[in-house]
Amino acid sequence: MRAKVKALFAANSIKAHGFDHAMRVSKWAVIIAAAEKDNVFLSEMSALLHDIGRATENLPGNTKRHHELSYDMCRQWFKEDRIFDVLSAEEKLIILYAVRYHWNEAADKHKVAWILRDADKLDTFGTVGLKRIKEFNSNDEEAVLHNLRLLYEMAYNIRSKKARQIMKSGRLFEHIIQHQHRLLKSKIKPVEL
Repeated sequence: MRAKVKALFAANSIKAHGFDHAMRVSKWAVIIAAAEKDNVFLSEMSALLHDIGRATENLPGNTKRHHELSYDMCRQWFKEDRIFDVLSAEEKLIILYAVRYHWNEAADKHKVAWILRDADKLDTFGTVGLKRIKEFNSNDEEAVLHNLRLLYEMAYNIRSKKARQIMKSGRLFEHIIQHQHRLLKSKIKPVEL
């Protein structure tokens, strides 16, 4: 399954959301799921699949966001690729729910969904997160500042104790605050009458 996701991203270069992002999110999902005593395998699978729709998001004529595209691609893969036959129908539905709603803080039908959201958020903080934000926004300072502001909401919405512990021990949010402060300071100009 990893090979399938890796091949997809190798064929479609995605800013800040490629295979390396999927692997880091899957690593965080495994750690969080284990701490939460939840399904590690489904959390890892959801993390690997959560952004596959980004491969087609920017194609001409597309009107869907990446989470809906990821959901659609997963459904297709589950139907067509025999490697997914190891999953029960219930397990596939849990993964589909997590993938489709990895952006939606109110989507709590399955614990795997908010574990994925926490894991995805962790890859948005710290030095890795800053690098990804700059890459995704093509170093456009205004867009970067807008994204940095959104991280406060993301940090607030982290649910698991483990993800909060990782944020604190890695000082991941401090990197964001420091960078944001530097950018904001650079925007200060003298005022005159």
